[in-house]
Amino acid sequence: MAEITIPKYGLVHDVKPHYVYTIKVLSAGIQECVEKRYSAFHAFHRELRKSISTPPFPSKRIRCSQPKVLEQRRAGLERYLQTVFKIEGGYKQVMEFLGLEYQPSHRIDVKYQRPVFHMISEHIPSRNRHEKRLCLPDIITDGVLKALYG
Repeated sequence: MAEITIPKYGLVHDVKPHYVYTIKVLSAGIQECVEKRYSAFHAFHRELRKSISTPPFPSKRIRCSQPKVLEQRRAGLERYLQTVFKIEGGYKQVMEFLGLEYQPSHRIDVKYQRPVFHMISEHIPSRNRHEKRLCLPDIITDGVLKALYG
């Protein structure tokens, strides 16, 4: 299982001051940190939506640099990455965007879990006369029924 968060942001005093967001990825007990600008997230979002259905993306326009506004953007970017992380194929794309090693065995699995077995009782009428019935060997059925009903 992997986990992704954006715990903080910070101002970079450059020719043109800008904010960077610290992204932390915890996978297989290893924590890795990457810093990205909002513009990098926005470019990633534009590219990603060409291949998958993406969640809502935080607004590009902010009128001020007040901590409350910046915190809302940080939280929105975190929700965005966490949602994309869970989408089929999204984990790999997020890891590539961050420049981190993709480990398929550690991705978040959100697929439907198949039942261990499927039992159809002979006493339940079939909706379709031509429906095939899945039958387990009698010894398994007897064991399950005995365990459930004594």
